[in-house]
Amino acid sequence: ADVIALQEVDRDTYRTGRADLAAVAAGACGMAHVFGGSRWYPGGRYGNALLVRGTISAATVTKLPARRFWLEQRTALEASVTVDGRTVWVVGTHLSVPRDQNAVQLAWLLDHLRRRPQPQVVLGDLNRPRELVEPEAAAAGLHAASHGPTFPVAKPRRTIDHVLVSPGLEVVRTEVRPTPMSDHAALVVDLA
Repeated sequence: ADVIALQEVDRDTYRTGRADLAAVAAGACGMAHVFGGSRWYPGGRYGNALLVRGTISAATVTKLPARRFWLEQRTALEASVTVDGRTVWVVGTHLSVPRDQNAVQLAWLLDHLRRRPQPQVVLGDLNRPRELVEPEAAAAGLHAASHGPTFPVAKPRRTIDHVLVSPGLEVVRTEVRPTPMSDHAALVVDLA
């Protein structure tokens, strides 16, 4: 893989024995990485990570809006990554589960990304079905990769994980691949 987006990643939490899981995964893959904390979790942080077979020249964590203050803070991890001489603005995110909440977060994020560098790839668990994501992405000038269900991993029935790409990038192939490491199947997307 050139880029891997991970959600629900712990760094220095007690439940993982104070491990930096993004660093462990990146080290095993021989990749650069960046971690973006979304919230405090006992002993450390919990959030998103990007692993890159190349370089990461800039990264920022962007807080997503919350309609209900008691819900978990959600974020987008944005980074400028270069792989094989090609620089892309990559965004990894994990939106809230309630549909009214993730609708606001996705609309806000897509509007926010209009002011970010091109080309762009948005990856993550959007907790929204394809029939809602595709028109929202298209209205923002992004193409949603078509693929099968990704959740739950044992017998996927829901398509809630997505990859969105800006003009100039073409989705060549998609694959939904079960792994023992998550309750979601991995979504593998080849771009040209």
